[in-house]
Amino acid sequence: MKKHKIAAEIFGYPIEHYGFNSNLMKEIKKNGFISPFTKKKNKKQTRLLKIPMGVDSVYWNNVPVIIDPDRFLQDETIFKDVAKRFWGSDENVIKLPEVKLKNIGSFDFVLVKHKKLSHEIEDFIILEIQSDSTTGTGALVKNLNDLYTKGFNNLESSYSFGMNTYNTIKLSFIQMLIKGMVAEKWDKNVCWVIQDFIFNNMLNRFDISNNNFDTKKHIHYFIYNMLRKNEKDIFHLSLDRICSYDILELKKAFDSDRTLPEIDYFVSILKRRITQQFPKN
Repeated sequence: MKKHKIAAEIFGYPIEHYGFNSNLMKEIKKNGFISPFTKKKNKKQTRLLKIPMGVDSVYWNNVPVIIDPDRFLQDETIFKDVAKRFWGSDENVIKLPEVKLKNIGSFDFVLVKHKKLSHEIEDFIILEIQSDSTTGTGALVKNLNDLYTKGFNNLESSYSFGMNTYNTIKLSFIQMLIKGMVAEKWDKNVCWVIQDFIFNNMLNRFDISNNNFDTKKHIHYFIYNMLRKNEKDIFHLSLDRICSYDILELKKAFDSDRTLPEIDYFVSILKRRITQQFPKN
C-alpha cells in the first residue's frame, strides 16, 4: 500500500502500531502524552483538538518526513554523532539548549566540551535542528482526530495536506548564512541537523554541491534518514552523510540564478489567469 499524505508517527509511535494495538492511544493518554523523544509532556496545542498535536512525522510518497524538531532528539543520537565526529567521544560534553546571542538570535543547542571535573571550556559546537512543515495543517489535525476518536481502522487513505519544504528552506537559509558567518569568525563549527528529504530538495533548488565532510570548513550538515526493520519496529534516526561548506559556497548558492524562471514563462501564467478570469464571449 502506498503511504502518502498521512501521519507517519503520532506521539512517537508509527501509525501502523495503532492498528496492532487498539489500546495504544488510551495508554498514551493515561501516561499524560509524554513524548518519547523529550521525556516530557507534549505541550503542542491546537484549538481544534482536545489532545496535544502529537504528529512527529508524515508520509510523503512512502517516505517519513519529520515535521516536529523534537523528533530529532531520539536517544540523543544527534548529539553523540556530532561530538564523536569532532572530538572522538561524547565524554565530558554537555548540551546547553536555547543559547541566546544578541543581534543573532538563539542557537538550538550548544555542545560544550569541558576539562574533566572542571567548568573550564575546551571547545564548543553550535547545533541547529531543521525539520520540515506542512501546508493545509487542518487536514493533518483531522488525521490525528480521526485516529483519536474513530481508531486506526477508520482512517482515510490520505489527507489533503501538503509539504511546505520550499518555505522551510527559504526561512532557514538566512539563518544558515548568519550563523555560518558567526562560526567562521569565531573559528568554530556550526552543525545543522536536517533530514535527507529537505537537504536533497535544497541541493536541487540551489547551486550547491554534495560536498564531503571537511574539518577545514565550519558549516556542516548532518543529514539523517529514518529507518526500521519492519512495520512492527519503530523508526530510528540513521546518519546518512555529512556535507561541509564555507560561507562563500552558501552565498554563491543563494545568489545563483539557477532556479529563476524566464519572463516569457511568467507572462504565460498571467495570460492564462486573465483568460480564466475574463473568458471571451
